[in-house]
Amino acid sequence: MKRLPHIIFIAMGVLIALSSCNKEENNWDKYEDWRNANNDFIEAKAEELNAAGTAFAYEQITPDWDKGSAILMKRLKHGTGTKNPLYTSYVDVIYKGTLYDGTPFDSTYSYTDSITTLKLSATVQGFAMALTNMVVGDSCEIIIPAYAGYGEQDRDKIPPYSALIFGIKLVDIPAYEKPYQKK
Repeated sequence: MKRLPHIIFIAMGVLIALSSCNKEENNWDKYEDWRNANNDFIEAKAEELNAAGTAFAYEQITPDWDKGSAILMKRLKHGTGTKNPLYTSYVDVIYKGTLYDGTPFDSTYSYTDSITTLKLSATVQGFAMALTNMVVGDSCEIIIPAYAGYGEQDRDKIPPYSALIFGIKLVDIPAYEKPYQKK
């Protein structure tokens, strides 16, 4: 009898795990058209040429810490800063986020002060990847594939498997934190 609560607890855990797997499978099927449209959008942007037709408009950014991930970045304005923020830094940014179809989901422009301070390690991976490749004053458009954004999760106005498009300006690095060094 003493084992009965443990068995019930384990059985409940298994049921929860199975139900979450089933939800992910249902999301995979439910969002197939959305997922494919997002992937097609990213592929088209990756092949887009600049205005002169001489080079790709977007640069593929791959971080040192995850060689299997990449985002697309188009530099709109080059800043005068000399340092890139670290993954552990706090940054002051202005940004607007939309889905591939232009639907807005977040913007600092809706705040009283459009500049917001973020800790890079607390953002989605693709956002951090972009900002660690920018200097103060840079303005960029970035395209984050779903796997470097929210993946199969939905977030408020963001459906699962969504590419995230951001217009970002790096205003300042108020806390340039150095990475932890083992002794």
